[in-house]
Amino acid sequence: MRDAPRPGPEVRSGGAFAARGFAPLWFSGLCWHWGRWAIAFLSSYHVNQITDSPRMVQLTGAVMWAPLLFGGAIGGVISDRFDRRRTVRLQTALLVPFVAVIGFAERAGQLGIWLLYPFLLFAGIGWVVDMTSRRALVLDIVGPHRLHKAMAWETMALASGVAAGQLLGGAVADSAGVGAAFLGVAAMLGVGLFLLMWVPRVAPAQSGVAAIDRWSDALRDRIFEVVPLSGTFRRPEPARNSTIAELRAGMRLARTNRGLLSILGVTVMANFFMFAYFPAVQLIGDEVDATAFQIGIIGSMTGFGMITGSLVTAKWGSGRWGLTYTFGVFAAMAMLIVWALSPNVLIAAITLYVASCGSGLFAATQSTLVLTTVSPEMRGRAMGLLSMAIGALPVGTYVLGEVAQQLGARAAVVLMACLGLVGMTLWLMIRPEVIRRTGPTP
Repeated sequence: MRDAPRPGPEVRSGGAFAARGFAPLWFSGLCWHWGRWAIAFLSSYHVNQITDSPRMVQLTGAVMWAPLLFGGAIGGVISDRFDRRRTVRLQTALLVPFVAVIGFAERAGQLGIWLLYPFLLFAGIGWVVDMTSRRALVLDIVGPHRLHKAMAWETMALASGVAAGQLLGGAVADSAGVGAAFLGVAAMLGVGLFLLMWVPRVAPAQSGVAAIDRWSDALRDRIFEVVPLSGTFRRPEPARNSTIAELRAGMRLARTNRGLLSILGVTVMANFFMFAYFPAVQLIGDEVDATAFQIGIIGSMTGFGMITGSLVTAKWGSGRWGLTYTFGVFAAMAMLIVWALSPNVLIAAITLYVASCGSGLFAATQSTLVLTTVSPEMRGRAMGLLSMAIGALPVGTYVLGEVAQQLGARAAVVLMACLGLVGMTLWLMIRPEVIRRTGPTP
């Protein structure tokens, strides 16, 4: 017997984990983020080993992240129209056997580009569905007054995945092979799927006005049950918008909501110019003569730095979300220039950690800003627009790969970061609304 959705959370004291259902959702997300980033690391590492091509290495990231650009709006509609808990469970259940197939294929010596790239595309589609549904589900469970704390924890889960996925992926790839590492990822995702069984089904979080409307609708339904009417006075059935209509309404948000547009513009700049370096960790690792395990260590600094930035945001960032969001991008881009010029493994690890602290400030406030800038009924579609803005990442990743093919990895990262600093400055001069965005203090 399926459980009925319980009402959304009331305003209560305590942290995010005080909300019923947040703990299993967070730990399942931890497994998802660890697995997703391990997939990204292992795929780029494998392609680097068999092709030795900067273009093909960067293309692994472009393929995996392409669905964010082309499917984000659809993912937002799915989040708003369907049970978010069930959607997250379904995409995880579909991904587990695919990861296992990749692991067995590599162990059999059959993992070529022809199989790996379609798999990365499928994993990227799962990422879109998960991001738009899972983060809106977090809001449904914890409520708006604990959202900034919950999103800081969510960012820490993501950041720990960046760290653990690359660190463990490099260690296992060195000792047991890439295939064994993929099989370990499949098992980890299976654990995350099991944990989702303990997440309760909840009604979407409502604002005060929406909650009153829902209460009045319920009262009206009760009146019609007690005093039935007939003929032309019968209460009409509520109209349900079509998927196309909801998709159009979501796309209009980017034009009509200036605050959201400002946030999305910063997101585009950050993902095109800053986060495009992810697959390039393999290339910079080659520049400093790093082993697979050492490349994993360098890459894991992204996660550790983002965890630090998220902790700082959770403790001191409430009420200053917009400023924290934009400062993090500037700091990260500036430090990536230093990272690209690192002479050895140690300096590369330290400088990427510092740059990623800025990325953590950005990531910890991103979803909070989006979810609190739009009305409750548009939150899923706003997250879809956010994923489309993040979709600048595969484009930037591909561009960085082409530049690296011609000028080298170091020059490519430096050029992209410098252009990003200029682009961010110009955008905030045109659309500065995000800087002024603030939130309630707990």
